[in-house]
Amino acid sequence: MSKHILVIGAGRSATVLIRYLLDQAEKNQTEITVADLQPELAASKVNGHPRGHAIGFSINAPDAAEIIARHDVVISLLPPALHTEVARHCLNSKKHLLTASYLSPELRTMDEEVKKHGLLFMGEMGLDPGIDHMSAMEIIHRIKDEGATIESFKSSTGGLVAPESDDNPWNYKITWNPRNVVMAGQGTAQFIQDGQVKYLPYHRLFTQTEKIKLPGYGRFEAYANRDSLAYESLYGLDGINTLIRATLRREGYCAAWNILLQLGLTDDQIKIPNASTRSYKEWLMSYLPSSGKKSAEARVAELFRLGDQSPILKKMKWMGLFSNEKIKLNEPTAAQILQQLMEQKWVMKKKDKDMIVMVHDFMIRKKKHKYALRSALVVIGDNSLDTAMAKTVGLPLGMLAMMLVRNECRLTGIHLPVMKEVYKPVLKELTQYGIVFTEKLRTV
Repeated sequence: MSKHILVIGAGRSATVLIRYLLDQAEKNQTEITVADLQPELAASKVNGHPRGHAIGFSINAPDAAEIIARHDVVISLLPPALHTEVARHCLNSKKHLLTASYLSPELRTMDEEVKKHGLLFMGEMGLDPGIDHMSAMEIIHRIKDEGATIESFKSSTGGLVAPESDDNPWNYKITWNPRNVVMAGQGTAQFIQDGQVKYLPYHRLFTQTEKIKLPGYGRFEAYANRDSLAYESLYGLDGINTLIRATLRREGYCAAWNILLQLGLTDDQIKIPNASTRSYKEWLMSYLPSSGKKSAEARVAELFRLGDQSPILKKMKWMGLFSNEKIKLNEPTAAQILQQLMEQKWVMKKKDKDMIVMVHDFMIRKKKHKYALRSALVVIGDNSLDTAMAKTVGLPLGMLAMMLVRNECRLTGIHLPVMKEVYKPVLKELTQYGIVFTEKLRTV
């Protein structure tokens, strides 16, 4: 009897996942249903496959529970806030649930019920979070098995643009949810550094970065993610001296983004009245001190003590912040205006390729010797549709879903992918798709 997998959401990150599931469907005797608010989008991803089905779907619709109940495994690619409702339906109809999102406190409260029904709800099963957990745990377990001690662990990941498609001064293009790019880092980052818990508030986040150089790919900078502390026990690193999870950008990005933050352009609280009648330059001027007849560009330079040829000013000008173009949004927030500009300027062209970079840096002590171990992953997409982001987010989800329909995973409860029975087969299969880490060990 065929098993049935439901994919909810057919957006950017779903493309490679859906293709993988359809490619695996015949030999695993599975039927794949792709559900989306736009059934035509779902149909385009199924592309007429004999074991694929496309339907319209809303988690708030009366038939949502019944649709979920017809399937064995549910993969939710909905916004994180909607996963809880999907989870309730999965629990009621006794179906497995997989997501690539961080596990919310609401989902964690369902653990006992999920276990009682013999179900698996796996969160953080994408790229970051996801592949980062699995690849880190493979190394952590190996180091401990060798009798060594981990003194420091820094993990950084970035969804970037490939060098051959990098043609703008920000060295960045949007390959995932643009709103998440604008809102990145809001809150207070928490991590462990030199034996102390550190708190880094949003307004200082982009001023404290770490430089990373990868041979063949150039220079990057990493800024701290919101909460690294939650992973100390999860990774089995209690008492570690340094633990930092971070996001990667190209060198120079963070200094420029910090100016936008300090100006208030990432604020998502206050609505801007009459924004549609104003230009981007006029809007920007409302955030700058009055300074006679000086231009917006000159006022930014004066406020932040930037030189006339500052790379930051060039980035802002290229983005259109000094332009006379009208905003064309009805009472937006500053963050929404900034997002509109980004979506116009940071767009992936049809032949553009994105790039995923993940770097794990360990400091290890074994007997009297100290070592630095770097494990690095670089994945370059095929084009603007078959992106490295879609591949690295989607494939782990698809692989675990197939393990479940083959009864190769007997875990129950609510988990992250940090256990050997999950990460070993998934990391092994990922190598078949060019997702391979390289390691370099040196004596310190």
